[in-house]
Amino acid sequence: RRIDMNPRELEYMIAYQIGALQAMACYAGAKVTHLKPHGALNNMAAEDIDLALAIGRAIKTVDRNIIYVALAGSAMEKAGRELGLPVAREGFCDRLYDDDGNLTSRKIAGAVLHDPEVVKERVVHMVLNDEIVSRNGKPLRVKLDTLCVHGDEPSGVIVARAAREGLEAAGIRVVPLPEMTLS
Repeated sequence: RRIDMNPRELEYMIAYQIGALQAMACYAGAKVTHLKPHGALNNMAAEDIDLALAIGRAIKTVDRNIIYVALAGSAMEKAGRELGLPVAREGFCDRLYDDDGNLTSRKIAGAVLHDPEVVKERVVHMVLNDEIVSRNGKPLRVKLDTLCVHGDEPSGVIVARAAREGLEAAGIRVVPLPEMTLS
């Protein structure tokens, strides 16, 4: 759910959380390579440049090499670029989009896609054509670096598998974000 936050306080909270995550990653022998706000915060930051900049400043202060995962064309992408961070433009495999490029609210029936064949076709179109088609049929020009599948959905694993199969069948190589050259 959406919670109103002061951008400066959000920046400090995110910086603290990144530091804690990095410490836990060290204990596991891993490294934090990219960051994406979760759920409602991600949706809020996609629309609100002040929140997007607060998240970006937290990343930049803690580790400027962390990739800022941002909804393609959003305030987050703009903020990441303005701050000189590496940015991965994200698209959603299993969600509908509104005509303005934001995600359709889950409160609207059909906003989450569960059919693996629909997702497979959609993902390949998104990547090959640099285009997402809104729920109203409006083409939205976007370049994507990364794709999100919602693991909190019962169909998440099946949908993710179908998306990957579709991409690979289309000759699109799937690689970890740190291996990509991000523009």
